[in-house]
Parts: sequence; structure tokens; C-alpha cells
Amino acid sequence: CSRDIAVLHCNKSTALYNLGKWREAVCSAYQSLHWDPKYVKAYYRAGHSLTMLSDSYEAISMFHKGLSLLNASADRTQVADFVAGIFISVNDERVFPPTFPPAYEYIFSSRFDALIWQAVIERLAQKGKWRSCLLLLSEKKELPTNLRVNQLSLKNLFETSELYGHGEKMQEVAELVKWLISIGAKVETIGVYLLHAVIRLCIK
Repeated sequence: CSRDIAVLHCNKSTALYNLGKWREAVCSAYQSLHWDPKYVKAYYRAGHSLTMLSDSYEAISMFHKGLSLLNASADRTQVADFVAGIFISVNDERVFPPTFPPAYEYIFSSRFDALIWQAVIERLAQKGKWRSCLLLLSEKKELPTNLRVNQLSLKNLFETSELYGHGEKMQEVAELVKWLISIGAKVETIGVYLLHAVIRLCIK
């Protein structure tokens, strides 16, 4: 049946992605969607492969379509992966592509619960996507009030130099650290020698 063929192409896309053949991985994901446009995993595979190719415009489109399908179903297990995928797609972009505002609006209008947002923020932190976390900080009033991030490490945040290129950004970083700690991140995760980490950050 069509779903079985779609699954085969999606599995091929996953294998190609793991081999670093992202363009071929995109083609296989598209073939999967040709056979079954409602096969959510193929949107996920296409989105991540396109992100690796720096095609944030199309990557966001794929994640957004997949998220819309997923949100309309009873399966909530992958929602956080798709939301994180959208933010990861624009983490390194100076100018957001036109596909981002509609996806962004959709995410916040969906009113996802605290567990989904916890998973999103912890995934972004794990991958060092702190610019995306800064974006969420600007929308913190739209996030659930009972949001907690118990499995988040701040170590990478203090070691990431790309955030600190401009002096005016430092206040944002300070606000991000305070916010993450206020929702459950542990100060101890910065490292064994906290003062050393702070001094290195000040030097940057």
C-alpha cells in the first residue's frame, strides 16, 4: 500500500541523513510524501535535512506542515520535536524567512502544554540553540505558568561565544540565565567552578 512505500522512502531518507547525504535525504523524504502526504515522519526527515542544507525557508515549511498534521491527530509524542525543529531552523538566521512568522504564530496559538514546552526548551539547550531560547524568552508571557525545565544544563550557555559578539546582547544573556533558573534549571549545571565560568563570560 502507499503507506508502506512511504515508510520505505522515509527509512532511506533517515539512512542518507545519517551518512551526511542531506540532499539525497531530502529527495527520499519528498518521495515518501509523494506516496503518502499524511506521513508525518517524512516531514520531520525533510525538515532536518533541509536545515543541514541551510534551507531554512523550506525546512520551516516542512516542520509546519508536519506539526499541523500531528496537532490534528491524537498522537502528541512528536509535537515537541516539530516545534523544536522550527526554532532550530532559524537559530543561526539573521533575517527570518517568510515561512517563519506563520509557523511562529501557529505554535503560540496552539497553546501547547507545559510538558511539550519543557521538551522543546530542553532539546534546544541540549543542541546549544541559545538564540532560539532568547526568542522564547521574549514570549515567556505566552508560555504555560507551570513550565519547569529540570533536565537543562547551563554549561554550554556559558561556553558559547557566538552569543556574545555585541555588548548590547549581554543583558539578554543575563535575562535568559535568570529566566531558565527561575523555571528549574540548576545553577550547579554551569560547572564545578561557577566563578571561573562567570569570569570567562565577562571577559568575552
